Amino acid sequence: MPKEVFLVELWRIYADAAEEIRVKRYKDYVKLKARLKHYIYTIRVPSDVADQLIKEYKSKNKTINEY
Repeated sequence: MPKEVFLVELWRIYADAAEEIRVKRYKDYVKLKARLKHYIYTIRVPSDVADQLIKEYKSKNKTINEY
């Protein structure tokens, strides 16, 4: 079962340790999912914040899958 976090700073900690980051775009928000070994940590953010986070983690050479 995925765990949802509500602070971007907390999600970044999980994303730094993640094997991959998954992106699901909805009409009103973007859901970012950090896949770790045992859990998936998710966060819902506006699209402008999500684009900034995606750009940041692409520069860190993380695997990003968009659905």
